[in-house]
Amino acid sequence: MNRVVAIAALLACSAAAANDERAQFNYIIHCQGCHLPDAMGFQDTVPRMNNFLGYFLHSQDGREFVIQVPGVSTARLPDDEIAELMNWLINTYSAEQRPESFVPYTQSEVGELRRSPDADPLRTRTRILRAIAVAEPALANKLITGYIE
Repeated sequence: MNRVVAIAALLACSAAAANDERAQFNYIIHCQGCHLPDAMGFQDTVPRMNNFLGYFLHSQDGREFVIQVPGVSTARLPDDEIAELMNWLINTYSAEQRPESFVPYTQSEVGELRRSPDADPLRTRTRILRAIAVAEPALANKLITGYIE
């Protein structure tokens, strides 16, 4: 019995590692060209995700926006791999900024959100970050220096 439990644990660890590897590969192929290897983006043109993406998860609108931005919602990846990629991005590049109550994205949530891509991401991003700054004043300075004009 202990042997079965040990084998199951090893398989689970292998699957998690493989998913992280696939998520990182998908980042390299689908995101890194614009957001750069360190997820820092280009100031004023491509949003940085490094030490920032997690702030969006402090509101439901922000959580939805992360999936509805055109680069995510129209990516040529299945919903489960988008969920995997976004969870990897958050955990790898912005774990300290996400709320403690963060719940990973699921395939079904991603599938639902991708049906409504955001038509004006610059405006939406500013609106969401301002709302988060009002709701959570402790984050205001971090958000303002990050993206709120």
